[in-house]
Amino acid sequence: MHSHHFDAGGILHTHQRFNHPFIKHIIIHFIWYFRYEIFLRDAPLETLNYVIAMAGAAVHCVLLEQQMDSPSVDPFTGLAHYNKFIEIINALAALEGEDKAALEAFKVDICEVGPSQRHTQPDNEAEEW
Repeated sequence: MHSHHFDAGGILHTHQRFNHPFIKHIIIHFIWYFRYEIFLRDAPLETLNYVIAMAGAAVHCVLLEQQMDSPSVDPFTGLAHYNKFIEIINALAALEGEDKAALEAFKVDICEVGPSQRHTQPDNEAEEW
């Protein structure tokens, strides 16, 4: 979820941490388009870590399936998804300094943009479900 470059001394510099449009889209779509904003409750910035981890784990596992000769059936509740989810949660919790500030800015941006993506259903569409 970032871009990077190496300087003349070979030092790695990371830019645009936590600003991946695909991950942002998944998070916003899950929460506001599908009307799960209640999931955020009273601590949206803290709760977003779990939604970020869910999106990251899902994308990770989908990409892993692409390299298999024949896809295996592992429901999203499977161990591979769980392990990646926990790994992402732990990585987010361990962030410090600039990385933590970048994550917080990413989450604030999601909370500001997200509500504009709320899905509204006409009354007759809601009745069909």
